[in-house]
Amino acid sequence: MQDAPPPPPPEWAEGQEWTKDAAAQAEKSQWPDQASMQGTKDENTLRLLRHSGKIAVCLMWFFALVFVCSMTVWLVHYLTPCGWLSETQLAKIQTVIFSGSIGALVSGFAQKHMAQ
Repeated sequence: MQDAPPPPPPEWAEGQEWTKDAAAQAEKSQWPDQASMQGTKDENTLRLLRHSGKIAVCLMWFFALVFVCSMTVWLVHYLTPCGWLSETQLAKIQTVIFSGSIGALVSGFAQKHMAQ
């Protein structure tokens, strides 16, 4: 069985504004009872998972978009008669496209978050 969390230090109660707040007082009264605080912990965990999932999806879309744009620019450069990119720029785009790092990032994010 886990030990109950320690109560707040007594010096916090002296002259602090939170002592007049009813919600803070209700929370303080629940400190010894860890089971009553479990709901708050569960809500915070759920909120964290929800937001991290949204961030992961946004990152997957971002990296997929970077890959598609890089591939499009590379193909247009070679398929049109006026190649406007320098050799250095082409090398950087080819590194992005063919290194597999973007694909690995996208697939890593997808596998991690679909497994949960």
